[in-house]
Amino acid sequence: MSSPRIALVPLDERPACAELPRLVAAVAGVRILTPPPVHLPALRRAGDPRGIGAWLAGVEADAAVVSLETLGHGGLIASRTRPATVASVTAAWAPLHALAARGVPVHAVTLITRTPDSADAMEEPAYWDPHGPALHRLSARLHLAAGDPAATAPAPDEPEDAVPAAVRADFLTRRVRNHAVNLAALELVADGTLRSLVVGADDTAEHGLATAELHWLDRWAGWLGLRERVSVRPGADEACTVLLARTVLDLLAGPAPTVRIEAVDPAGLLRVAAYENVPVGRTAARQLEACGAAVLTDGQDGAPDVVLLVHTPDGAGDWAVSPPAATDPAPAGLLAARAAALLAAGQAVAVADCAQPNGADPHLLSALAAEGVLERLSAYAGWNTAGNTLGTVAAHLVTAVAARRAGCFDEQAHRRLLLHRMIEDWGWMSVERARTRAVLGSDPTRHDHVPAGHPVLADIAAALAARRADLPGFAPLAVDPASVRLPWSRTFEVDFALVTDPRAGAPEDAR
Repeated sequence: MSSPRIALVPLDERPACAELPRLVAAVAGVRILTPPPVHLPALRRAGDPRGIGAWLAGVEADAAVVSLETLGHGGLIASRTRPATVASVTAAWAPLHALAARGVPVHAVTLITRTPDSADAMEEPAYWDPHGPALHRLSARLHLAAGDPAATAPAPDEPEDAVPAAVRADFLTRRVRNHAVNLAALELVADGTLRSLVVGADDTAEHGLATAELHWLDRWAGWLGLRERVSVRPGADEACTVLLARTVLDLLAGPAPTVRIEAVDPAGLLRVAAYENVPVGRTAARQLEACGAAVLTDGQDGAPDVVLLVHTPDGAGDWAVSPPAATDPAPAGLLAARAAALLAAGQAVAVADCAQPNGADPHLLSALAAEGVLERLSAYAGWNTAGNTLGTVAAHLVTAVAARRAGCFDEQAHRRLLLHRMIEDWGWMSVERARTRAVLGSDPTRHDHVPAGHPVLADIAAALAARRADLPGFAPLAVDPASVRLPWSRTFEVDFALVTDPRAGAPEDAR
């Protein structure tokens, strides 16, 4: 029997969007097909919706996972920056109807436009520098005004015209267009074109238009009776990976994996993580459900397939913007001990590190290593937002459970994915990124620029190899120094491949 094939139209070309789904699919021996690179976006250069649509209409695949931003606009950044209309975007979705008519299951991702509290315009319209912070505050006031008209007044220290009229008009016009497009995506689920839809929201806050739109879309999904097929939750970059897992589960025709969510401090599951707008426990449940898993609640009998241990938010800092001087080792030690005890009792365990955004808690990884359980986990992640982390862990564990049941589990691909996340989320984001930025003199509050071929890349490769050496087990996997790169020519994320250590035999493909 040939391996199942899934056509993937990623959110953009970054590894988190284009490569992570491939690494997860490999755990089940599933092949990922993607459009030719010439049609995909490259940072601020938009992709080609027509070329992507033509490829998608003709691809021979067993299922499809599609970013509606990429198919409709040419990518995530294009959806925030390029002129378009609701009609032009939804017209570009025509290949989805053709796929559905051929009986190909189509799963899709759409995103709620963010309003980051930053003057960095790298991923935003040019006017974000300098108006981003003022637009963020305007967004919060407009959301509050939806329930309290008095909230339309500006803050005492902010003049009424803090945002120029032309900027405000463009900002709101783009939002209403993208919100209308998201409502149209719900219609594709209702009419059967889409088997499932993930509606993601990244970089949100308690008050803001993104939060308002998230609630409106969730309510419409409920009114339409689509809650079983539509997941509305924080997260963006991991969304294609989440739907990839759901698609694999469907293709393998297995029952829904059962998962119990735990935290050493149960109250921690009620905390709202940085850059998000709902409690982390709710995000965990919604990410698991979006992958096709069934979440067991308190009082339900039977052992779950996997226990998901969540290292809950502690407010200690941000590994990208303001790295914490220290984190509390006590919760990390308790979680690692709980993981070891569950594993000793024969229970599968996954770990989602949501303690601080944009990186992993070094104390947790150290404690898990001391317990000797790193290689025994069903999944691990600790990167960017809590939604990114939880979606990645959910996708990995669901795929692993489904593959084991179907007899197509690839142990080496599973170990490679575990190790990759540990090196990237801890080794780079929490340790080496700050050191590299210090060498470059980068401002951590803004995206920097590192030209291709910069000498620092050799230093990064050596640093990642050193962090790999600090992690016990996973022999014979090693970082390939020739593969190390900065995907968007910035230090925020890193990409690398894992190969078999030459001293242990011939290299194997890490992709």
